[in-house]
Amino acid sequence: MERNDWIKRLEQLYLSSVHICQYVGISGEAQHRVWKRFAVCRVMDGKGTLTIDNVMHTLSRDDWFVLSPGMHVELQTDIEAPVRVQLILFSGVELVRTNNVWHTKPLDFPITGKLQLPTNRREIQEMMDQFIYTNFAAAESDNIGKKYLLHQLLIQLMTNVKSFVQPHVAMDLAIDYMTHHYTKDIRMHDMARLAGLSVNHFIRTFKRQFGITPMDYIQKQRMNRAKQLLFSTDKIKMIAEQVGYKDEHYFSRVFKKNEGVAPTFYMKNKVNRIATLYYGLDDVVLTLGLKPVSALSYVQRVTHPTLMPAHQADSPQGLILDSSGQNYNKLKGLQPDLIITSDRMEPNESLHHIAPTAILKHTNQVGKSLLYMADIMGRNEYAIRWIEQHADLSHVLQNRIHSEWGKQSAMFIRVSSEFYRMYGLHNQTGSLLYDDMGLHMPENYPSEQWAVEMNINDVQLYNADHLFVMVDPTAEARTQFQRLMKSDGWITSKAVQEGRVYDAGDMFFQTLGPTGRVRAMKYVAKQLGVIVG
Repeated sequence: MERNDWIKRLEQLYLSSVHICQYVGISGEAQHRVWKRFAVCRVMDGKGTLTIDNVMHTLSRDDWFVLSPGMHVELQTDIEAPVRVQLILFSGVELVRTNNVWHTKPLDFPITGKLQLPTNRREIQEMMDQFIYTNFAAAESDNIGKKYLLHQLLIQLMTNVKSFVQPHVAMDLAIDYMTHHYTKDIRMHDMARLAGLSVNHFIRTFKRQFGITPMDYIQKQRMNRAKQLLFSTDKIKMIAEQVGYKDEHYFSRVFKKNEGVAPTFYMKNKVNRIATLYYGLDDVVLTLGLKPVSALSYVQRVTHPTLMPAHQADSPQGLILDSSGQNYNKLKGLQPDLIITSDRMEPNESLHHIAPTAILKHTNQVGKSLLYMADIMGRNEYAIRWIEQHADLSHVLQNRIHSEWGKQSAMFIRVSSEFYRMYGLHNQTGSLLYDDMGLHMPENYPSEQWAVEMNINDVQLYNADHLFVMVDPTAEARTQFQRLMKSDGWITSKAVQEGRVYDAGDMFFQTLGPTGRVRAMKYVAKQLGVIVG
């Protein structure tokens, strides 16, 4: 894009926030994060490396970078000479006018990553110095001044600098190939040819940039994948083949040399620090006699979050992650051996940079997932004990409910700011109410549907004997519930008229785990007036 075109685009840039800060890296630690805002970065002094989207840059004084949201950034600073950087953090959008109507579009800078400044960089340096060392006040006029200076600096950067080109840019082709084809038989002379170097020069350059040899890099990729695959019931031979080893015995020797234990015993003896990243998985790990180093917070999901009584002494004392917007930067500092999450979670590539990550297929049958994990971890006795206790409790409660009430129907309703939803059999609340407790779905409910979005008067249509209602912990959801309670369908429904409406705020998420499921069973029984011994 021509200089004048970029000046015009930058003049239509709307900056919503601008922040100035200086940062000193933590000596000897690698700090990884997914970048959230735009940033102009200048290295003041120190030594280290900055890896941006798997491209590593060696840092030195007066290096410049432009970072954009979504980049995977890892800073490794030298122990004796920590890196010190200046940062201008900013957010904004581009304003575009079409047919006399203004609208916004995301910023899209043509130059990001490491910058190659022109020989005559004095003007850019002075603008950065003015930005960093001016003592801006909180006044609106000073805020406008900051945005004006940033506009001018961005114009200089976008129109006068180039993206930095590594001396051996083709090295990236070799890295990319090894990262995505490590299961194949990779030959060094092929990688050297991709990088445009001799074999010896390629190996020396690779080790200088990454601190390990190319073969060690390939082996590291294979071992990381193997540790992930070991969290399964696959045979060692199959896992060996999936990570590029034709001989399972050779694979086992290599694995033991790297990890200090044979692959057959890795999950049982070596994996102690488990990070859980879905509801109920922390409960599963605790039930198996282990202590997770992280768990998702229930605070923003239920109105009255409570810790499972059986686990209070063993509750995770590590990291509690925000369930609405996970930030995994601190998770890496815990150095987990394994991360366990669910296929219900949105995939996040940054997890694989932290530890081997196992994604479990969701099931509403808690005992099934518990036994699956127990078999892998060598803790079958814990799972069998829970399954037997759960079956005994279910049998007792079903008999007592039937003796007290006869055949009864029940419905679980969730009220959010956006919907009223009734849940059927094919979800965790259905498994609880209908499988564990022996209650029945209302006759008119479509049995094949896991859930049905309902209108405000549909409660009376299904007319269950008992209603378990969860209201999301937001003001909007509570307002929606007030509207529901004033509707004719609610007022005339059987459960409401007979006083059989129960608060189910905790059940939806906590019933995903084994102890939470038992607790929910006892809670439902108590609401129905059934004595639990």
